[in-house]
Amino acid sequence: MDESEEYWETRKRRTINGLLIAWAVLLIPWVPFAMLSGLAFDGGPTPQAYVFFWSVLTYPVAVVIAVLSRKRVPVLLLIPFLNVIGFIASGAR
Repeated sequence: MDESEEYWETRKRRTINGLLIAWAVLLIPWVPFAMLSGLAFDGGPTPQAYVFFWSVLTYPVAVVIAVLSRKRVPVLLLIPFLNVIGFIASGAR
């Protein structure tokens, strides 16, 4: 392996580890959001409430999938982005 390949392997490993750390850190504020996510239905059963509710509740599952697949299919590290996008798309403020 030459220096260029070694450089890119090191870069890839650091990126994977950085993403995993970011997803793990986002699990900390997930706990209160998960406990309060049912309040999204106070305004009625709207599509935004369902998107918010399911994006919050399935976030840890997405993180577990990302952790388990980090070596075989590194692109699956991006799965938790779907939950973040769902959270933002629901109009949560």
